[in-house]
Amino acid sequence: MAEKKKSYHQGHDIKSLVINLATILLFFLPFALYYDIKEQQSENVTLYCAVVVGGLLLSLIVPPLGWMRPHPYTDMEGNVPLKFRRD
Repeated sequence: MAEKKKSYHQGHDIKSLVINLATILLFFLPFALYYDIKEQQSENVTLYCAVVVGGLLLSLIVPPLGWMRPHPYTDMEGNVPLKFRRD
């Protein structure tokens, strides 16, 4: 009987999704700053930057801790992806 294939990592673990969200926020930051300027100063500039920094910090503290994206074939024990469900 053929053995069951191990499922391929699709990048849908928690860390990868949070990194993607933080990258999207960082991408849209210049557009938000450009289109929100009313006079020469805007109160929302600090808020926009704080949201982006918060997203980046969240991506650092989501397990596995650190800046590295989880990889299923890693040599480091703590850098394996955490999944929402079992296969």
